[in-house]
Amino acid sequence: MEKLEIKKPKIAIVSLTSCEGCQFALLDLGERFLEAMGQVEMVDFRLLEDEEDAGESIDIAFVEGNPATDANKKTLLELRRRSKLLVVIGNCAAMGGIPEIKNYQQQKQTIKHVYKYIQGIENEEIQEVDNFVKVDFTFPGCPITGEEFLKYFPILLANVKMGTELPEIPDSPVCLECKKKGNRCLLLDKKPCFGPMILGGCDAVCPSARMGCQGCRGLRPTGNVKAMKMTLKQMMTDDEFENTTEIFGLKDDVEDWEKDHAA
Repeated sequence: MEKLEIKKPKIAIVSLTSCEGCQFALLDLGERFLEAMGQVEMVDFRLLEDEEDAGESIDIAFVEGNPATDANKKTLLELRRRSKLLVVIGNCAAMGGIPEIKNYQQQKQTIKHVYKYIQGIENEEIQEVDNFVKVDFTFPGCPITGEEFLKYFPILLANVKMGTELPEIPDSPVCLECKKKGNRCLLLDKKPCFGPMILGGCDAVCPSARMGCQGCRGLRPTGNVKAMKMTLKQMMTDDEFENTTEIFGLKDDVEDWEKDHAA
């Protein structure tokens, strides 16, 4: 009797304008990442293969980086058209990331620090992926957490195979992970940390190194910006708070929260 071949879901992991650090976070998983990829057919992942993407329909497109150029935007729109699910990986794709700092500065002056001759250099405003296409799920962080990817990847596969519910990252703060690891709270030592208002899931990697959380995973759905600012009043100035929120693109979310909660 002839054995039926089970079709594997097709996925692509695609870079826009990025450092590709989130993709290296996946490769750092080693054999566990390769085992996870054994469940799928990889049609595009330039860190592992050099074959040309044939442009066929795919089940899940994972996108890292900013759509910072016209070519990036074309790639992104095409991926959305071809994919059942479009998943963003990392802070740059989800929140604008470090490249978005130039939005808060003088863009033309900023680019002069990088290029001697700026004629012909694209210098558009940095925008998150969801400004251009529908995003079905987000792996936040700078970089993403490999363990979190392994946790939710099977659930994403189940969605495209059987139509099950998409995963949802719990609304818990970074502080919860700090407590689990036995870390002393940085705020008790008068060191600025955004942990209470930021979505957990990173294993509190920064506070564990005694570095305050700067919000690369974004605001929790129930994060309280006003309370966070009041807590930090004795530790940093308003300008320092604002400058810190610019590092990972958190500033826009903070401003939106303040508008929504204006008295």
